[in-house]
Amino acid sequence: MVGIHPHLRRTAAACVAILLCSPPAAAAGAPKAPSRGARAAWWKAETALSESGTLSLAGKTWWAKAKALKPREHFALKSALPNGGRMLVRREQSRAGGKTLNMLVWVIDDDGDMPDGADNGDTDSDCYVVDYGVDGSVDRMVDYLDNDGDGDPDEMDIRYFHGGQLRIAWFGFDLDDDSRMWSLSNYQYDHNFFRSDPYGDSMICAGKYDPERRRWTPISECPFAFYDTDGDGFSEAVVRASAVPLGFDPKTERDPGNALFSFTKPFEPRMRKIGVVNVRYSIDVDGLSSKDRPLHYDLGFNMIGRLPYRFSGMEHTNPLRRPPETVICVPHDAARGVAETYPAEATGFSWREYADDTVTLGFGPRADKDRRWEGVFWIWRRRIMHNTGGPTQTWNMRREYRPTLSTKRELYYCRADRRIHLKGAAEGWLQVGHLGGGKAWGEIRMFDTDADGYFDRWETYRAGTPTPARTATVRDAGVRDLPADWTELGRIYTTEILPEALRADREIIDAMRTLLPDHPTPESLQKALADADDGTEKRYVLDLVREDLYLALVRHLRTAGVQGADADESKAWDLAARLSRLDAAYAEGRFDQAVRMLDRLRQGVAPGEKGQ
Repeated sequence: MVGIHPHLRRTAAACVAILLCSPPAAAAGAPKAPSRGARAAWWKAETALSESGTLSLAGKTWWAKAKALKPREHFALKSALPNGGRMLVRREQSRAGGKTLNMLVWVIDDDGDMPDGADNGDTDSDCYVVDYGVDGSVDRMVDYLDNDGDGDPDEMDIRYFHGGQLRIAWFGFDLDDDSRMWSLSNYQYDHNFFRSDPYGDSMICAGKYDPERRRWTPISECPFAFYDTDGDGFSEAVVRASAVPLGFDPKTERDPGNALFSFTKPFEPRMRKIGVVNVRYSIDVDGLSSKDRPLHYDLGFNMIGRLPYRFSGMEHTNPLRRPPETVICVPHDAARGVAETYPAEATGFSWREYADDTVTLGFGPRADKDRRWEGVFWIWRRRIMHNTGGPTQTWNMRREYRPTLSTKRELYYCRADRRIHLKGAAEGWLQVGHLGGGKAWGEIRMFDTDADGYFDRWETYRAGTPTPARTATVRDAGVRDLPADWTELGRIYTTEILPEALRADREIIDAMRTLLPDHPTPESLQKALADADDGTEKRYVLDLVREDLYLALVRHLRTAGVQGADADESKAWDLAARLSRLDAAYAEGRFDQAVRMLDRLRQGVAPGEKGQ
């Protein structure tokens, strides 16, 4: 289901050029490329690692002077190496975790543009080496790479040391030239990627340093790739691949992608055989992702398997990077293809129906909408899938689980509930409630009872009751497979599926109200409908209003039939038969027929009479 926008193809081609990292020739009138490459020897030598992969400041000729600095003091110096350039060393102090953090920061002017009297470097081609605690042992390195010489960074490394030894690194690639990558605090990722760059075309990946072979190996999130398919600067698709040793044991290692990435842990030999063991793939189906609605993903696939980490073009070598110069990562223009064809042993499918009042997963003015920068992903409950991730949303997030092998991401439309489902899913659930200030409403469960790849049974539970309030096993769910193209699927959803679902909900709600006019809509649903952010959320709330009303109406009519059975058994039986036929039409999503049945009930038309 790739359907890549032409803008993305052009961007992807440019990305490959950047990632293969031969600085492009300057066009007429373009900024001159930096001299960093020509002067590489000195700045790479200044920060060269020892044989064991360590970097220490204590052996530098300027260390004693640096150690004597007071907070906010600095001094400038020139590298003593051949062709050496400018550097400066300064003492910094900040608050972190309620404590005072003393840092020594060594700034290296890689590209030779540091002016006289400067007290800082820049963020195009300079490097920042950080010593927490001023003990001579390097803790962090932040390095900016300007590939095209236009004065802003195109790549960015954040290297983490432990005991002075290089352990891990985050790598960032600015593919849309918005000069945004990692958001930092005290020269390290601040753990809030909302402030980084999940908006537009961009990519991050992680590496674990192999000190014996002196190279990077892919680990953890490798990559997290974001795609702006309509050219508005905001992402409509995101892929996250989890790189883990192929020999990991999911029974004892639930989330090794993150656990093994820890900068406190040394490299393990098993990391030389890495595989993609989990892929998360999220899509903005309705196309509403924009400046006003950032991170507007509707659905997500969570897939587990054991695919060896071998992909064409995965070696991103950049001579502007400090050794190791080669980063191993699935290319940006290939990551969606990997997600589309990944051999999944099992697949979890999630569809965001509405926000969850019990959590706040977002950031900024739209935090209450629970929009995550990572997309829509699985949950650590019921059907446990390793390397799933978090934090996750519990309420108002539909979950569907396919336990069998698949190499395609196939979806279908079901008239019975007017929703898009994962083909091959054997079961699913939707925990409903905690929206509009309300409490738990209940749960809707879905099953494929005949193993044909399509749901045919729905169970509706109300909160606090162990038995279903309504059960429906249908003969004809009205299913049809959907096209394997995201652009076409988006068109079908926004112009056909969603408008028709909203229309059908409103019509049958109006028809039921003619028979039960005094049944109130719960205040929480009224508020949730008023607060709905888009058509998908509105239809979800209307679905709940409809279901709440339908359960009340059927209960009311069946009670009336029982109470009237002694007086007129024939009439009571007729009502029971009508309600069974109504229930079948309602369960299969034949709402137009159900509306006609409700109208005949209201008018008292007998079976076989006009209007039947």
